[in-house]
Amino acid sequence: MKLTVAIVCSNDHLLKKCLDSIPSKVPIIVVLNYPDEYVLNIVRKRKKIMVYRCDERNLGKLRQIAVEKCKTPAICFVDSDCVLEKDTISTVEKELESYYAVNIPLHFAYNNLATKVVSLCRQYTTPDKLLYMPFAFRICIQDKIGNLFNDKLSWGEDSDQRKRMKENNLEYAISKSFITHKPLTIKEDARSSIRLGIGTYIQEKNGLNEKRIFWKDLSIITEIKNAYGCTKMTHSFLAGLYHFFVWRPTYKYGYWKERLKSEHKS
Repeated sequence: MKLTVAIVCSNDHLLKKCLDSIPSKVPIIVVLNYPDEYVLNIVRKRKKIMVYRCDERNLGKLRQIAVEKCKTPAICFVDSDCVLEKDTISTVEKELESYYAVNIPLHFAYNNLATKVVSLCRQYTTPDKLLYMPFAFRICIQDKIGNLFNDKLSWGEDSDQRKRMKENNLEYAISKSFITHKPLTIKEDARSSIRLGIGTYIQEKNGLNEKRIFWKDLSIITEIKNAYGCTKMTHSFLAGLYHFFVWRPTYKYGYWKERLKSEHKS
């Protein structure tokens, strides 16, 4: 089943590497969001790419634009700081023949001890069995679950398809291929964790998650259990420490900051 690769990009200069990793005959849609001149020059030089622009901080809306513009039976969403492996597209196209959706495992590269610890912790915080980025869908799945993306979920927009698929008895596959993410520094991963926390609150606000309880987030026992789970899964004591001292605190900071800001406005 032929697919189109869709990328939402703002000012990520790694876009070029991402585009270079996509086979030449595969259609590509790039949705620009407040792009800088470097990114604009990249897409201008590639005439075969379908380029659209929407300057609104709303990932749900941006990704749905790509769905609506897609001309192939399937679409695959990839982040601009990732590269596809040699056989990723052909493997996913075959898998989509049997499934409406395919989740593509994400491998985090590393180039030093700090980025290796982040990569190991990501194995615990980004399990492959959750339908998060990156993933591929048959476009016709919208006939069963509605629009692929909910524009009310400006962040965390890739969180509710799994729920809607389950309600309609639709299964998805875990791909035999994978996509490689660039090495993440501790600072970059902490920022990502904050955004994930924000997305969690947005999901909660739209009825997708149960409301978090403040006193439970203060539980040191829960944090120790999580850190132990990370250590056990990754066989790395450093990854467990990182999860305890960096990942979880920044995630909760993002969530509670967004929630308190929203409740203050209301």
